[in-house]
Amino acid sequence: MSDRPAPPGHNAGPPLDDPASDRPGRCRDCRHWTPPPDGLERDYEAFRLGLSRRRVKRPTGFCDRVLLGNSKIPAFSGTAGNFSCRNFEPAPPKPAPRGRGFVTIWVGNRVVWKGPEDEIPARFRDGEPDLPEPDAP
Repeated sequence: MSDRPAPPGHNAGPPLDDPASDRPGRCRDCRHWTPPPDGLERDYEAFRLGLSRRRVKRPTGFCDRVLLGNSKIPAFSGTAGNFSCRNFEPAPPKPAPRGRGFVTIWVGNRVVWKGPEDEIPARFRDGEPDLPEPDAP
């Protein structure tokens, strides 16, 4: 600890909360920002990694509510994903992707259906499948 005395009203214990970051959030995580097309990002990464000789400038997205300098008036500007401004609002989380898995449905020792998760027949989704019993020897 430091040799300075605690301020009045402080019991000299550890801080209750982590100090808030005084750095604003990045544009790529902001709800106001529109990212550049995926093709531009892919081309820039290839150039940056040396996989392409074609020069590609760093792709920029756009924000219509960025605060630049000491201005209090939001402006429209092209910004890179790692740019930060004082008007940051976190974007809502993206929904989890669905229907991309491959499913195999077994009944007993045999496969009764195979296919993509989003195409499972209703008879298998709703509960027990109505299948005829195999003939017993």
